[in-house]
Amino acid sequence: MRDKEIITLDEAQIAAERFLEDRLKALKRLSIDKVKLTSIEGIVAYDVEGMAIIGSGFFSKNIERPFKVQVGALDASILGFET
Repeated sequence: MRDKEIITLDEAQIAAERFLEDRLKALKRLSIDKVKLTSIEGIVAYDVEGMAIIGSGFFSKNIERPFKVQVGALDASILGFET
């Protein structure tokens, strides 16, 4: 592990994508709209925001759900999420 270095924007995005792929079983596609570095009560994190396209059945339309995942900037851990 790196000593006091933060992960890159790309690493934060990959961590968020993997988390959502595991969490949303019917996930068809992810669209990342924004990745920004923030500080939450002294914890440095990336906010990854976008849209998840979820399949709702064979003949049904796909559902679009906005999401926000907070990824720890030091270790790529998931700190929180909203869908």
